[in-house]
Amino acid sequence: MGHIFISYSHKNKDYVHKLQEALQSRGFEVWIDDRIDYGDEWPMVIQDRLDECGAFILIATEDSYRSKWVQKEVTRAQRTNKPFFPLLLSGDPWLSIESTQYIDVTDDSLPTDKFYDRLAGVITRRLKSESNIKPAPKPERPRLKITPTIIAFIIIGGIAIVALIPGLSKAFKPEATITPTSLPTETLIPASSLSLTPYLTETATGIPNEIVEQGVPMVIVPAGEFKMGSDSYKADEKPAHTVYLDAFYIDRYKVTNVFYKTCVDASVCAPPKYMNSYLRPNYYGDTKYDNYPFVAADWYAAKTYCEWRGARLPTEAEWEKAARGTDQRTYPWGEGIDQSRANYNNNNETNYVGDTSKVDNYASGVSPYGAYDMAGNVWEWVADLYDGNYYSSLLGATKNPLGPTVGEFRVVRGGSWNSNDYSLRSSYRSWLNPTNATIYVGFRCARPANP
Repeated sequence: MGHIFISYSHKNKDYVHKLQEALQSRGFEVWIDDRIDYGDEWPMVIQDRLDECGAFILIATEDSYRSKWVQKEVTRAQRTNKPFFPLLLSGDPWLSIESTQYIDVTDDSLPTDKFYDRLAGVITRRLKSESNIKPAPKPERPRLKITPTIIAFIIIGGIAIVALIPGLSKAFKPEATITPTSLPTETLIPASSLSLTPYLTETATGIPNEIVEQGVPMVIVPAGEFKMGSDSYKADEKPAHTVYLDAFYIDRYKVTNVFYKTCVDASVCAPPKYMNSYLRPNYYGDTKYDNYPFVAADWYAAKTYCEWRGARLPTEAEWEKAARGTDQRTYPWGEGIDQSRANYNNNNETNYVGDTSKVDNYASGVSPYGAYDMAGNVWEWVADLYDGNYYSSLLGATKNPLGPTVGEFRVVRGGSWNSNDYSLRSSYRSWLNPTNATIYVGFRCARPANP
């Protein structure tokens, strides 16, 4: 049986040792990082043992959430498709585990027998699968025999290339910036079908409240100050601080399958890494889901699409103002939450159902500026790098902040169809490795109102 790798914060080592004993009493081989021998290189041993494991257990707490080691281990386990078993020991579930059936052990209890049975089944199946894989024979490298004839060809070819250089330099001059020409000229969803009322609480003199750019409707967020963050919740949301933003436009809806496809058809964007959503086969290619949010885009794919459109990803500050306005509301619509306003909370241990919804489904949940789905449906990439201490480093009013200058992860905002209501708060911050492409993350674009 393959060993089990446990990722945890050392502040939770008492629980980990209790879990380790329970696993070993059932015949499992367990590896935790207190088994590294003196003189070994710490990162290499951890990486090797993680890559070799048959299953990965995460002890999720506030302390492990802050641990860079734990985050690196989680990222590698997900990237290498390790069977993933999160145990929530304290705090709230992370974005990294919300799409997985985690087990709540916040009462410091050990998992039930069902957990150990599932572990054994996964490891056994994995070992059987790996044992059936036969390595491909290593092909022999052909050896090139140098002859006088080959030498003559090389000399003649070199002379020809030199003669062609002037013509090649003209042929390979940099091309002009790509301008999208194949996008639909109609809006994705006709404005007349939405019966929208004006949601603007500010005015932007001389700037249209809405534009349609390359077929995509965008709403204005006027220039001015707002309070970003919160003093009432997570440490990385504190302190609430004043931010001034120039006027900008942001997409009324999340980028949909049909609009992302236009970029793929133009040979600029890469096809999605996953064609399906959670319950829907052929989600990306089926016209029934044209107006559903595009998912399975990593941060780089989202950035490429927005730039192709002549826009960009919104900054974290822009996203939050577009979501909550200037009155520090908890959710885009105000206070209180129910499932008539957002697509959320469709995932739990006994009822693992749920998926994305159309981007215009929740008219009662729009933001103060008329942007849909700023809470729920799918998380959204923003431009900024993530730093849990970034807000506390800001002094006084900040103008058009661009986020930290260094970091490994990118911020995601807004919650998704399988998030709880806590994660849908407009000030809630989470993050992902920018190379992650999942079925619960999408994006929308923004651009300055006065470029």
